[in-house]
Amino acid sequence: MNRKLYHLQTKDYYSLLNLHKILLEAKFHPKPENESISGSPYIAELCQEAASLLLQSEKASDWEDWLQLKNRADYRQRAILQMKQCRQWQNALPETKKKLAENYLAPFLYTETELEEVINEVDQERSTSEQTSDIVYSKIETITDKTSFIEFLDLLAKDYVANPSEWENNTIPCFIEAMSSWITDFSETDFNDIDWEKPDYQTMAKILYMGKLYE
Repeated sequence: MNRKLYHLQTKDYYSLLNLHKILLEAKFHPKPENESISGSPYIAELCQEAASLLLQSEKASDWEDWLQLKNRADYRQRAILQMKQCRQWQNALPETKKKLAENYLAPFLYTETELEEVINEVDQERSTSEQTSDIVYSKIETITDKTSFIEFLDLLAKDYVANPSEWENNTIPCFIEAMSSWITDFSETDFNDIDWEKPDYQTMAKILYMGKLYE
């Protein structure tokens, strides 16, 4: 259904400019309260309509240059980080990825080649993130002493920085509560292979790792 979802009406250029700034702040904030805004098709269309009006204003030539994605490396990188955290991305077909990327990149202007480059970059970063998570978990089996335990802690900290979207529990209270819940639940299962009377460095590492994702 090809119809405008919004019909913007502004009193003057500066009202439109302020609306544009508000939309960019909401859409590209590095730590949004509502993550769905960044990739929302409705917000994307609203941003595009505001940009279209700016391109019809008395300062159209300035906006034609400013809105080029190749000139906005800061917003491009923020969009890539947001796409990397998009739950739909992993199993999406190429055409769906293209549409998702268009929503995240709105209202910026780009060529098909530039769009493909963004999509490829997201895929590569997500692949690297998955490899990092595998490395972190496999490190648990190699822990035998204090040194290897500290190396694990360092990897776990880097994993949080690199892959924040994979962490179900991303605040200290949630992280600690998840560790506590995992100890309680796992110790009562048939799969329990830990001697809870004699905890070791591997056990401590496993507890910390489960704090990342245990629900």
